[in-house]
Amino acid sequence: MKKQSVSALLFILSAYSSVSSGMGQGLESGAENKDTLNKESLANFTPVLSVEFKQLLKTADAAAGEEFFMRKCSSCHDEYKSDTHGKGPNLWNVMGRKAGSAQGFDYSDAMRQSGHTWNYATLNYYLTDTKRAVPGRIMNFKGIRKDKNRAKLLLFLRSMNDNPPPLPD
Repeated sequence: MKKQSVSALLFILSAYSSVSSGMGQGLESGAENKDTLNKESLANFTPVLSVEFKQLLKTADAAAGEEFFMRKCSSCHDEYKSDTHGKGPNLWNVMGRKAGSAQGFDYSDAMRQSGHTWNYATLNYYLTDTKRAVPGRIMNFKGIRKDKNRAKLLLFLRSMNDNPPPLPD
């Protein structure tokens, strides 16, 4: 009897996970199906920001994004303008830069061949689930689950640019 109960519970959890997998990712609802949300890499997929996530970007706090960056990202990435790299590539001017193209950093083949350019939508998609976005990447970071944390981080990354891109409409 216990074995059947566990099997039933696993089935229900699996079904719930499939239904809810696209929620809370700052992506346009209806723009992706379950396979896209779970399996599509940026090499084959162009993400679109949801209206809700665009609003989060407009109200996010860049100072809070900097604090988040210092806690979660700065051990591998630099936040200042420089041609040097740490364990990860320097992120100055990351917005607008082709993925895997910062001079002097040894990227994975997966990142170099992903073919996308970093912008609000691609960074949001990548930071939601790095393994899904660029399978085979070297970066040992699963992602940032909360939309509000990604929004404030993206706002901070925007400030790390010679010509910060406008916020999306």
